[in-house]
Amino acid sequence: MFSSDAVAYIPLFGVAIVCAALFVLLGIIKTRKTAKVTSLIFLSLLVLITGCVYTALHPGMMRFVLLLLLASVIVLPYVIMLAFGKPKEEQSYIPVTEEIKKPEVVIEDIKPDQVSLLEKGAEFNTLAANGFGKKDGLQTLLDTINKTCVEVAKADGGAILMVDDFEDSINVKSFTGDFPPPYELPAEMPHKPLRVSTSFKFASFPLRDNIFGEIASSGKAEIINDPKSDSRIFENGPEPFLKLGRFIFVPIHLKGKGTVIGLIALSRNPDNGEFTQKEFDWILTLTDFAESALKSMTSFQEYKEKQELTKESDIATGLQNLLLPKKLPPLQKVQFGAMTEHTEGVCSDTYDVIPARSDRISFVLMDVAGKGTNSVLVMSMIRAMFRLVVNTTQSAGTILSWANRGICGEINFEHFASASLINYNPVAKQIQFATAGTTPVLLYSAAKGNIERKSISCEPIGVEKTTTYKDIQFTVSPGDIIITYSDGVVEALNAEGKQYSLERLSNLIKTNSKMSGKDIAALVKTDIKKFIGSEALHDDQTLLVLKIQ
Repeated sequence: MFSSDAVAYIPLFGVAIVCAALFVLLGIIKTRKTAKVTSLIFLSLLVLITGCVYTALHPGMMRFVLLLLLASVIVLPYVIMLAFGKPKEEQSYIPVTEEIKKPEVVIEDIKPDQVSLLEKGAEFNTLAANGFGKKDGLQTLLDTINKTCVEVAKADGGAILMVDDFEDSINVKSFTGDFPPPYELPAEMPHKPLRVSTSFKFASFPLRDNIFGEIASSGKAEIINDPKSDSRIFENGPEPFLKLGRFIFVPIHLKGKGTVIGLIALSRNPDNGEFTQKEFDWILTLTDFAESALKSMTSFQEYKEKQELTKESDIATGLQNLLLPKKLPPLQKVQFGAMTEHTEGVCSDTYDVIPARSDRISFVLMDVAGKGTNSVLVMSMIRAMFRLVVNTTQSAGTILSWANRGICGEINFEHFASASLINYNPVAKQIQFATAGTTPVLLYSAAKGNIERKSISCEPIGVEKTTTYKDIQFTVSPGDIIITYSDGVVEALNAEGKQYSLERLSNLIKTNSKMSGKDIAALVKTDIKKFIGSEALHDDQTLLVLKIQ
């Protein structure tokens, strides 16, 4: 039968390959011990593989049937045993009554004082967790750490000081007990206990030339039982309450960064003996627990402050968007285009278009220093002044000067603004403008095919009340383009740290000068995005394009 149809050999080789694969897989299962595999199955598979290969090479039905029967007989007893043998009992999860030997815990290894320190450390972390969101949460934690350290070290007084990075100083934040000041008191201060302790509670020290600043700067804990031999410590007088005793100073580090953020200082009166090494070690352990608790507390405060800043930024962004013109009326003999991109949290740019009279259309661009609601407040004040005055016959320079006098000295934070005010007379085809700060005004001449800067450098609004701004005036022709922009446009950075540049902006406008003002603004926006790629913006971007018709 096989010799008459050679195609019949193919299934035989297929069966042999499948059986070989099963043999290999069962071998892996047996090696990895993921399941029990009897040797009879391996033997049966070998017989099947041999029968298939032999029959394909030497055709004959009788040999193949005999080998198939042999393979079945080999595995048959194992299958009968599984079918009719006694089933295995299910493994129960009843607890074993037999005693299980556990490694001995030597109680003597955990000393009572260590258990106490662990409990106090846990109390620090509990206070930190409960203090999240509370106004006095940090102060309560510092006071608890201070009192605990005084209690554990059997000190007579303690203080916790925190580093102020902005002021380059270290300031007392928690004070308790009797603590003779180890620094020189002001000459005019009376040597009275209440006055001295009150002064100490609110004291601030530089990070040098005193024991607190020196320890914090070095970052190394110290135990000082002989203060008179330490040049960093000063004894103030013969009064008993000013007599120096013993001190422990331990810096508080910011967990994970190693930065010193504060200092634990303990004092013991001279009549009460010296601090021991064991007491010093206990304070080191408590300081480690305190660092973990303070890390949790400060991390939450940073997160909360960030959330508040984000909320303020969202409000400022909403207000900034409200200041932008929503719908413009038809403008005579000029095509207007604007491009603006706001950066999260910055809120420094805005623009406005004011069709004041038949012979005056005013275009305003502002770039305010600062961020958030402060900058939005300033831009809204200047915008309101412009809208009130542009309807008059006053020139652009006079209007800027009035706005500057109105802003200077009126609010108690920095409020500088760069601005350009462009008045266009569509009847006479004249441009009159004035600028403050860094906001430029450029002119593309259709006749010459070039771009030139028309604005001059001058002080921003809000610097000096007496500053006056100069009017610049020129006549325009159809096809001419006036451009003004904030510095975020040309200073946009790509991944290589290169700026978009005025040169690239100028070339783009010259090349596409036949397009409308709206299309040119849209093209600049697209080109900047292409230039910076995936890099984030660091400043607002605003561009105004006026194409004369």
